[in-house]
Amino acid sequence: MDLQLLDFDCSEDTEGVVCWDALAQPQPRHNSALLHEVAQVLAWAHGFDAQGPGPLEDGAHWDFDLQATRHPGSQAAQDVRLVFDAQQGQIHLDAAELSQLLTHPMALSLSLSGTHGFAQAFRERWGAP
Repeated sequence: MDLQLLDFDCSEDTEGVVCWDALAQPQPRHNSALLHEVAQVLAWAHGFDAQGPGPLEDGAHWDFDLQATRHPGSQAAQDVRLVFDAQQGQIHLDAAELSQLLTHPMALSLSLSGTHGFAQAFRERWGAP
């Protein structure tokens, strides 16, 4: 796989929907690189289908869920609002949050689900299982 910080596990349901789930909790110095990898994957997915993500049951070809927590596992744990900008191919967060993420632990989860065509293209691009 071309990715250094995201490690995907793959599953498929009985209707042929494929889902990749990645969990990452790098050292704080790698948080910026992790966000960059996530942005690369999501930019690729948006390029695959310009209509973008949406519920597969409504006819979309792919969807995603992105979540992050700062100080995971502690009483100070806080959800982090990450917004992917498909136009710029970047993840945006406010400046104060960014400075916190560069110096504090973060846990991030990314789930991608897609149709057979999306799954095939994802495997070819990222070398995923």
